[in-house]
This record gives sequence, C-alpha cells and structure tokens, in this order.
Amino acid sequence: MSTIPAALDALVALAERAWPEDVMILDGPPTVDVEPDVIAIGYSGTPSEPDVRNTLAQEQLDMEPDRESYDVMCMASSWRGDAHRRGRPDTRTVRARALELIAGFRDELGRDSRLGGTVMLARMSTLDMMTDQTKAGPVATVRFVVHIDAFAVA
Repeated sequence: MSTIPAALDALVALAERAWPEDVMILDGPPTVDVEPDVIAIGYSGTPSEPDVRNTLAQEQLDMEPDRESYDVMCMASSWRGDAHRRGRPDTRTVRARALELIAGFRDELGRDSRLGGTVMLARMSTLDMMTDQTKAGPVATVRFVVHIDAFAVA
C-alpha cells in the first residue's frame, strides 16, 4: 500500500506546525475564499499537472514494487489587497512574504524530514515563483515540490 495518503497528512500537519497562526493551510485545492497568506499541500495549481507523481521500483528479488519515489506538488501564495508603495503596486511585499512562507515550511521540514517516521526522506526539490498584478492587488505564488522516498507499507 502506498505511503502517499499518510505523507500528505503529515505534510499538512507539518505546515500547520510551521505556521500555526495567520496562514491558511489547505489539504489540496482551495474550496473557499483563501486568506491573504496560504499554503496548499498536494496541489499543483494546474489542471494539466498531477498533484502527486509517483514512481514505483522493485527492491531486491521481490516481484512487488515496494520502493516509492514521489513528488508532492504544493503552493504558497501571498496577496495584499491593493497595497501601493510610491504609487505603484507593492510586489516586493508579497514576493518577500511568499518566500517567508516557504522558509518556515522548509525549516520545519528540516526538523522532521521523515514526517514522523512515515517516509524515509522528504525534502524540498524545486521552487517556481510567479508574480502578478490583479484587480485585488499584487500576488506572489511559489509552487514547490516535496520529493519523498519511502517504502510502501505491506
């Protein structure tokens, strides 16, 4: 049996430990209006991309694939109404805040890279940052990948 469900639960709990207040933590895609600062676990943000991509491998002479190597797509986003700095939208503030959200998550992941014993190793492997100006103000979104190595549970 795959460790993916337990790992997703552990990543959500980890994000909640990293940001116990003032940050909305989502398990998957948003289903309600989101807060100005949000982290979504197991969500690529793109319908054409998977939320989790898993590769199974056989270990030793066993016929059942028992080694999993998968990527969990996640997002951190920050927006600030129509905040302006010197007469123009303040992209700097949301960009810095989005990266601060990532730093808090990464610090907590460094303290618990086995996700409470659920997996062998979880680590951040990729970051993509996008900024945009919307009618509601500037927004910065960082898509990040948590790469996981684990042995499937028998």
